[in-house]
Amino acid sequence: MTRITFLGGTQRVGASGVLVEQGDARLLMDYGAAIDGSGQNPLPTSTRNLVAALSHAHLDHSGSLPVIAGSYGQHVPVYTTTLTRSLLRILLEDMLQIGETIAFEKLEVKHLMQSIRIVEYGEVNPIGRGMKITLLDAGHIPGSASILVETAPNGGPGTRILYTGDINTVDTQLVTGARSLRDLGELDLVIIESTYAREDHTPRIQMEHRFIESVRTVVEDGGTALVPCFAVGRAQEILCVLQKHSGRSFQPPIFMDGLARSVTNTLLRTPGGFRGSSLLKDSADHLVYVQNERDRQKAVEEPSVIVSPAGMLKGGAAPRYLRAIAADEHSGIFLVGKQLPGTPGANLLESGQFAERRRNGAGHPIRVKATIRSFDFSGHAGRTELLRYASEAQGNPQFLTMHGDLPSCQSLADTLHSNYGFKAAMAVQGQTVSIA
Repeated sequence: MTRITFLGGTQRVGASGVLVEQGDARLLMDYGAAIDGSGQNPLPTSTRNLVAALSHAHLDHSGSLPVIAGSYGQHVPVYTTTLTRSLLRILLEDMLQIGETIAFEKLEVKHLMQSIRIVEYGEVNPIGRGMKITLLDAGHIPGSASILVETAPNGGPGTRILYTGDINTVDTQLVTGARSLRDLGELDLVIIESTYAREDHTPRIQMEHRFIESVRTVVEDGGTALVPCFAVGRAQEILCVLQKHSGRSFQPPIFMDGLARSVTNTLLRTPGGFRGSSLLKDSADHLVYVQNERDRQKAVEEPSVIVSPAGMLKGGAAPRYLRAIAADEHSGIFLVGKQLPGTPGANLLESGQFAERRRNGAGHPIRVKATIRSFDFSGHAGRTELLRYASEAQGNPQFLTMHGDLPSCQSLADTLHSNYGFKAAMAVQGQTVSIA
């Protein structure tokens, strides 16, 4: 009997964590932090016989891992890819610097990094008696993985469970989309993300052309094109898109600030490790890393593109640039990620005003005269892509949905059942599911 317990990430985005147990073998898949300010991190679990596998470095999947796998005296091996290990260190160290409601210290991050075991995509890894895992490219960010878990107690018939993690099935300029479920053989259970289960994305190439034309218009008109970005994945994809569509007639200077700098440098040191590595390398010829306030001033004094965290304008350097160009009708602010309700980015789109969030409350709102546009460069599969991906599963598996708000998780489960005949339901925090 294989038991699957949902520790977090159910009916919400953030604090993901799933525990798989078979006999004495125990596997923890992700152990993330809350990103909605709720402080509701995953449920605790014992470290007895525990092995962990990390799907990717984003903090909603990794931000609580130091608590359980980095504590002194506890030996919890963590299986993941080379790129995820490198990006994880950057994000956790940045989390320590920010210092907001974290439950670990620098030493625990050090112990965690020492516990990581690097595996390659497609490599089968025994992790305990009767249990093995295989990491598969998830197409979300460089190094991201879905996790295939196979159990075979006492050498008898086993179970095959796929945890998708964050998944994207469409090729982008940065990464290759996840492969079809047809290739994996029969599955007993699929634990699937639901982030965009109720909406589709604009086709990627259309989005890229719209973005490039907007940037070109601003820069050629003498303005600054500010692109607030998530530091890991999105910032580097934007560099690849700019490089792909730039020609001799349009090669604007590109300034990069904040955490995106160290992430980009890390990816540049891993040539060939992901689809867009050559484009990213070529983009470095036009890239200026912002080091100080003088560089920031220079960036807004000439027609240019500025790529800077944070993607929802919640901190980072991007708000500084926004304030500098807000009154310039020739400039533009181009949001390239999902803007959660209540964030400064969402408020900017809705009202045309920006009020930076501060620890002592929101700042005085300013009217933005610069062009404001949103582009859906998502790293997640949209509704049609999720359904196509799930429909190709072999063996009539059960589906459990997570990593989405309640309506999205419910919608995906309902559609998988009504349209495709799968047994499907929303996962619930604390719930344990057994598979014979």
